[in-house]
Amino acid sequence: RAADIDQEVKERAISCMGQVVSCLGDCLTAEMSVCLPIFLDRLNNEITRLTTVKALTKVAASTLHIDLTPILPEGVPLLGSFLRKNQRALKLSTLTLLDTLVNNYSNSISLRLLEKVKVELPPLLSESDLHIAQLSLVLLTSIARLQPQALADLSKPFILPEILILAKSPLLQGGALTSLLDFLEALARANLPGLGNKRLLEMLTAPVSQHQPPLHKQAFHSLAKCVAAVTVPWENEAFVVVNKLMNEIQISTTDQQQIFSLLVIGEIGRHIDLSGIDNLKQVILS
Repeated sequence: RAADIDQEVKERAISCMGQVVSCLGDCLTAEMSVCLPIFLDRLNNEITRLTTVKALTKVAASTLHIDLTPILPEGVPLLGSFLRKNQRALKLSTLTLLDTLVNNYSNSISLRLLEKVKVELPPLLSESDLHIAQLSLVLLTSIARLQPQALADLSKPFILPEILILAKSPLLQGGALTSLLDFLEALARANLPGLGNKRLLEMLTAPVSQHQPPLHKQAFHSLAKCVAAVTVPWENEAFVVVNKLMNEIQISTTDQQQIFSLLVIGEIGRHIDLSGIDNLKQVILS
């Protein structure tokens, strides 16, 4: 019982310190050199690390923009290692903290540090836990927008293959699907070598055109949304894609190709006015 009370006191003290630093950090500049290493020390302690991650999230999100650069070189790889732990709550809180750090301290986080995080993400991009997958995609979206070069090679680690598997999952929906669409759009806008919108388009349509293995009907809807996400930002390119899909509808001999083409046209049409395309209505109604 005494040990439990002692543990609770430690956790409350860490939470309190996180709140104090996040609200009054600009008045405690002289004390930061003492406070920040203590947070780092508590991260290394298995018992206090979850509470410390939550406290640091408050600090990192502070509008005072507290200078956390002294602890980032050691702290970011440590946070990356938490992503392989079995403690689900720790994974969720760590992903939130990492996303906050990328958004608010991207200039202080090197590509080498981000690599320590990136290698831990593929196992998290799974339909087995869509909440963790969603937060992982949110983190990847922030990296794609602020540090796109960190994603220059998504095949190693196997992030992109896992994302393409997730996109075909019949369980993908809601927040996880929205996060996937946001990531694909951010990745397409980053226009990295070998990962431009045309290449992403090929990857996303391949599962339908190759017919193997058979896709669940829900996968057609998800993949159609994904195709629209990487197409809509470039309106001229979107019209080219729609015309190609209209041709697919007319010449395809498989129902799944025709259904998929119609779904993609519908998703693109939600964002772009396609009324100017000749014969679109006739092709759809036929």
